[in-house]
Amino acid sequence: MKKKPLLPFLLLLSFPIVAAADTFVLKDGTEIEGSILRETPDSYVLEVQITKTIKDEKTIAKADVEKVKRTKPGEEEFEPIKELVPVPDQMDAAEYADRISDVERYLSKFKYGPRDKEAKAVLKTLKDEANEIIAGGIKINGKVIPAQVYRPNAYEIDARALASKAESLIAKSQYASALRVFDEMSKKYPNTEAYTKLAPLATRAARLYLAEVDRLLETFDSRAHDRKVGLERMTSADRAQTESAIAEQTANFEKRLKAEKDAGIGWVTIDPTFRPSLEATATYGKQQLNKMDALPSEPKVDAGRLYRDAYSLSHGSGEDAKEAKNAINAAKTAGVGPSYITALETAASAGGK
Repeated sequence: MKKKPLLPFLLLLSFPIVAAADTFVLKDGTEIEGSILRETPDSYVLEVQITKTIKDEKTIAKADVEKVKRTKPGEEEFEPIKELVPVPDQMDAAEYADRISDVERYLSKFKYGPRDKEAKAVLKTLKDEANEIIAGGIKINGKVIPAQVYRPNAYEIDARALASKAESLIAKSQYASALRVFDEMSKKYPNTEAYTKLAPLATRAARLYLAEVDRLLETFDSRAHDRKVGLERMTSADRAQTESAIAEQTANFEKRLKAEKDAGIGWVTIDPTFRPSLEATATYGKQQLNKMDALPSEPKVDAGRLYRDAYSLSHGSGEDAKEAKNAINAAKTAGVGPSYITALETAASAGGK
């Protein structure tokens, strides 16, 4: 009988197999986490993590062990992987690529592991969505909209996406950020259903936010007095250090306020200790509330439909150049923004290609 070579088997035995970390509960209540390097009839030889970069060997007698909590390879590492789906709305192709890379690294490390099937399902979901995004689609409200549906409806869908973002911020009581988004919508999507539907919610958010700003203004002098008294009670060294820190903080607030105003941001960042930020917000907020209260319950014109019409004509055969131009002008008059108009004009000049 021909004997099989022992070399591969001997080579396998010459290297310790490091398993996933298990928890060894000793009879005195001590818990030791480690990976079994070797096992004898009487003991375990463990690899234990001393620090993030330092490992050591530890031998424990089996007689001292009450129980062993086994960990399957890849179980702990799968926890962040399963959180990669569902993917948040409006992620770009690069962000999908990062997530896909994370799952592929996990699968290469824990191939045939207990979570292999689930990890592959996560990977498939990510790749399927990524392909749609790369092709020009977009994910809104948890659903991927293919490019062929998105492109003709881009203006309306983008408006809904921005409104969804504002609603999410309001739900988290992040009113200033939400109101900035609403301001952006008023400039880019004034004649859309998404904008008019968001208006009542944004108005309530503005009232709540301004009420807090008014409260901070009403109590500003008393709070400033309390801070002054606190400073006077400090030692001269501590007071000098604190006053220097306050002066530096105030200078940073002034710089930020100017930068935001220069950038056209109306709902500037407020700070309870910086009166100009509170006053600027109160003034701007009251002006905006008057505008919000005057908004119609329905769009004056259907800008989404006008954009679709312009898209259809500008991407046609090129025989209806005059109609395409008229449709684009109608979309522009309805408030469709420059980036959309430029794309339509480019398509029309190329004969719809």
